[in-house]
Amino acid sequence: MGFFSKKIDYPELAPDNPVAKQIHAIEGSLKELIGQVSDPLEIIPIDGHAFVFIGKPPKRFGMAKLDDAVHSFVASAREQGIDPLQQQKINEKLREAYLKCQDVPRYKTSVDGKVVVVTPSQQLAADVREITSSIYN
Repeated sequence: MGFFSKKIDYPELAPDNPVAKQIHAIEGSLKELIGQVSDPLEIIPIDGHAFVFIGKPPKRFGMAKLDDAVHSFVASAREQGIDPLQQQKINEKLREAYLKCQDVPRYKTSVDGKVVVVTPSQQLAADVREITSSIYN
C-alpha cells in the first residue's frame, strides 16, 4: 500500500499515541469492514470517525467512512443521488489528495488480526472530508 503500491514496512503505531485512541473509538466498525473486504486498508482518522482507503491508492481504491457504522462510498453516493460520472470525478479528486500527501508519516497497527496502515494526516483528512462532503454529509 502507499505510493505506487510499494510494499513498505511502516513503524508500529505506539499504543499510547493519541491516534491509537482514535482507532480504538472506531474499532467495531473497522472490524466489520475487515470482515467484508480482503483488500489492504489505510485509515485516516479524524474527529471521532475515520476515512478508509480500500485497496491500493492512488491507483485502484475504494473509500468508506467509519463511525458507529461502515458507510460505503458507492452506496452513500447512490443514496445522495450522485451519478457514476460525478462519483468518478470525486474519485479522481481523492486520488489527487492522496498523491499530495504521499510523503506524510504512516504507521501500521493490527486490528482483528489484520495489519492496517494508519495515516494521521490532518491535511489528508481535511481534503477527504471536503471532497466527500456531498456523499458523507
